[in-house]
Amino acid sequence: MNIPENFLNNQTFDSRAIGFNRQLIPNMINGGKHGDTNIGYKVNPDGSVFVCLYGSTANEVTAGPPENLVSLTKQEDGMWTGTIQYEDPGLKQLLFYVDGVRIINPLAPIGYGWGYGINYIEVPDPDQDYILIRNVPHGTVSQDYFFSTVTGEWECCYVYTPPGYRDDLEKKYPVLYLQHGGGENEACWTHLGKVNFIMDNLLAEGKAVPFIIVMNNAMMQVNTDGHPHLDTSKFNEMVIRDSIPFIESHYRVISDKKARAVAGLSMGSLLSGEMIMEHIDLFGSAGLFTGYTYPVFPGAEPRSQEAQLRVLDDAETFNREVDPFFGAIGDHEVSLPLFEKEREYCRARGINYIQKIYPGYHEWRVWRAAFHDYAELLFRNI
Repeated sequence: MNIPENFLNNQTFDSRAIGFNRQLIPNMINGGKHGDTNIGYKVNPDGSVFVCLYGSTANEVTAGPPENLVSLTKQEDGMWTGTIQYEDPGLKQLLFYVDGVRIINPLAPIGYGWGYGINYIEVPDPDQDYILIRNVPHGTVSQDYFFSTVTGEWECCYVYTPPGYRDDLEKKYPVLYLQHGGGENEACWTHLGKVNFIMDNLLAEGKAVPFIIVMNNAMMQVNTDGHPHLDTSKFNEMVIRDSIPFIESHYRVISDKKARAVAGLSMGSLLSGEMIMEHIDLFGSAGLFTGYTYPVFPGAEPRSQEAQLRVLDDAETFNREVDPFFGAIGDHEVSLPLFEKEREYCRARGINYIQKIYPGYHEWRVWRAAFHDYAELLFRNI
């Protein structure tokens, strides 16, 4: 076999798909005989989680969150089953070990996080009914591809367009550029964050202005010396040079800074903070979810700290040009003191900074709530 180099290096072979429906146990496993259930997992009313893994030759199987693995019990059909208890609701990492080796269980939900494919489980939070899929008009999430002059690679972005976008072909919309966190990718705000369902519900209730959401991959692989290297430092440049021009030439958007916002979680929040400080002429709003503006982030080495400080020192201009300026964090986040310092920093300079604290740690439960509240404030004067 002689495979041409342009095939070996083509990005199409690295693309991934994620399913929508719940995971059933395939019929080819043990002839479809699985005792009293054919599901790979189940969340019980008390918040406990039933899980199973097929491993007829395994000797020991453990599963659960990293801090609380439990032993599963082997059944006669070769299925290992058990029940796991999580202390809090939300999206949780679900680890599986077979004879001491960590694996991906095909019978449990599979997503992307921490830099690789993961199993996870969702313990529903009754206080976050706004993430539920309901019988309301739904927007569309599309995958688009554009070549980046910054990375030298093809890039993929997810784009949410609100209900009605394909009906009224004259209407134009404001745009939010929404970033994920470290170790994630452009699919995470949709598949893990449920941002499309949050928007659908907000719009159905009349609580938000319709807008487009663009989700890029900040974990960029920049092509240098013939090899891809991870370089998030060039992300903001890629958004400005490549993503915004692509979106504004392919979607009906309002090409005005007041109709353009930037937001993100964790690493994406730091990037968004940097973006709004350095490009106040391009964006009219910013949402920082578990992140900080660089001038008050201990240990940070900002590339343009003086420019950012200068922007924040001119409160009159900043408040006029950036509205709303929104920040959020979980009440159990280890960096909560930094968030408080940032509040003091901005307050001392007269910056209008809306800050909210939600129940939770460094997790999607916090970031979903932050997006929900931020979205209600966006583009009200467009």
